[in-house]
Amino acid sequence: MHAPRKFKKAFMERLLLSLQVAGLTSKSMGLRERRDAVRLSSDVAMASARGRAAPWARALVARHAAERRNEPLLRRIMGGDVYERAVSSAGAAVARSRRIVRRSQRVACSSRRKRRSLAMAAASGGGGALAARRMVKGRLRLLRRLVPGGEALRGFSLLSETLDYVVCLKTQVELMHSLCKGSQQKLHLQLG
Repeated sequence: MHAPRKFKKAFMERLLLSLQVAGLTSKSMGLRERRDAVRLSSDVAMASARGRAAPWARALVARHAAERRNEPLLRRIMGGDVYERAVSSAGAAVARSRRIVRRSQRVACSSRRKRRSLAMAAASGGGGALAARRMVKGRLRLLRRLVPGGEALRGFSLLSETLDYVVCLKTQVELMHSLCKGSQQKLHLQLG
């Protein structure tokens, strides 16, 4: 895990810069565009503050880069050169994801047969351990879908990345909350 204070400082600097670059003060932006710009700015700032070492950070940026509607804003926030590298890594991630899906479909077909035979064995008795194992596998499957880049992770690395991602999300929420509180106080002072 990274140093929390150092991460918070880097994240706040990048967030303020990316919000400024996103041009949220533009009169031509609608409410939905502003919301998307804030979300995108926040995610990119969080991922860049965390660094390229975290698989979830790369996957988060790649996920946003895969959506064409985010291209102009991402180019402004990240800069052209950094954006191009993210797009090229997004293409590789998509190809890798397709391979993973194909492989998992093959495994799923064979595992269905195994599950049927295990269900028959459980029906005959001793199914507590099997039920627990099935529940853990289901929760890990859900976790892989929730954590960006989690599809490629297994076991303890998935848990480690999940912990890192949750801590970063918590920091993101705290900083966004403090920004909202600060803007409310500023508005209150202007009106009062």
